[in-house]
Amino acid sequence: MSRPDAAALTPAGETAGLDPIKALGALDDTTRANLIGTIVGHPKGDPSKKELEYYNPSVAASTLTGHLNRLAEVGLIEVVERDREGLERGQPYRFFQLTEAARELFDRNNLFEPEAYQALFAEAEKTDEIEAAEAIERPSRES
Repeated sequence: MSRPDAAALTPAGETAGLDPIKALGALDDTTRANLIGTIVGHPKGDPSKKELEYYNPSVAASTLTGHLNRLAEVGLIEVVERDREGLERGQPYRFFQLTEAARELFDRNNLFEPEAYQALFAEAEKTDEIEAAEAIERPSRES
């Protein structure tokens, strides 16, 4: 069994502030790993909570927030919000995306490769409600 290169787990440059051991340790929970997979595979890269609930039906809505908070706490995801203007009641305005440091960490360790997750996502059956949620414009990533 191969082990990740220790150098790859050392924070450097843009990953400063992200403790790779804590970040990867948060993924020892299958639910949190599946949530990261959903974010990586999402067509726009930043699903709403409604979409995360839909694509992870075994996760109780009451525990989803706790898992998302844990992923944010270790620096793997961040919440982005869009202006509510123009949205109809009930449409999502908060979205979850990988941090740049998380993507860099995953890339260095060959984890959560986008192509594989996006292929799975493309095959998923979607309700009209989820297709509408996916169609909502997301806020652009700040530079």
